[in-house]
Amino acid sequence: MTNKLLSLRNKNKKRKPHFVVHESTCYARMESKWKSTRGNSSGVRQKWRGRRATVNPGYGSPKEVKGLHSSGLEKIMVNNAAELQALNHNTQGAVIASSVGNRKRAELLKLAQEKKIRVLNVKNVPKLMEEIASGLVARKKIKTERKTIKSKKEEEKQKKAEEKLKKEKEEKDKAKSDKKEGKETTVEDNKTAQEEQKEAVEKELIKRQ
Repeated sequence: MTNKLLSLRNKNKKRKPHFVVHESTCYARMESKWKSTRGNSSGVRQKWRGRRATVNPGYGSPKEVKGLHSSGLEKIMVNNAAELQALNHNTQGAVIASSVGNRKRAELLKLAQEKKIRVLNVKNVPKLMEEIASGLVARKKIKTERKTIKSKKEEEKQKKAEEKLKKEKEEKDKAKSDKKEGKETTVEDNKTAQEEQKEAVEKELIKRQ
C-alpha cells in the first residue's frame, strides 16, 4: 500500500508546477518564494485561464506518505550516537545534521552500518568514509608540518635573542674594562706629575742654599 502511494506521489510531483510570486520572474528585487496574490483585479487570484497556477490541496501528497523519504522511511535528524541507536531500522532512516563534524560523522556512519540503519542524506557510505579518513590524515599531516615550521621559527628567534644578549654583555664588559684601564692610567699620570713637582721643589731649595 505504501509503495503504491509513493509511486502516486512521485507521479503527482512530476505534474506539480513550481509555485513562485506572481511576476517575480520580471523583477530582480522580488523574491521567487511563494506568496498568495491579494489584488482585487488579479487574474492569478481569480484563477483565470492561462494565468500562473496557485497553491491548492489538489497538489498535495497522500497523508499516509506525507514527509516520508522516497524509500518509504521516516526521516529522523541525527546529531549523536544515542539518537542514532534509538532509531528503528525497519521504519526510520537517519539524516545526519550538517553541523556534525567529519570525525564524528565517520563514527556515526560506521555505527549505522553495524546497526543496519540507512543514512538517507548519503548516497555511498563506504566511499564517504574513505574520503573522510583520507581528509583527516591529510589534515593531520598539514598540522604536523605547521607545528614543525613554528617550532623552527621559535628556535631561530630564541637563538637570535641569545646572540643579542651575548653581544650586549660583551659590549658592557668591554666598556667596563676600558673605563678601568682609563682610571688606572689617570692615577699613574697623577703620581708622576706629583713626583715631578716634588723634584722641582727640592731642586729650587738646593739652589737657594
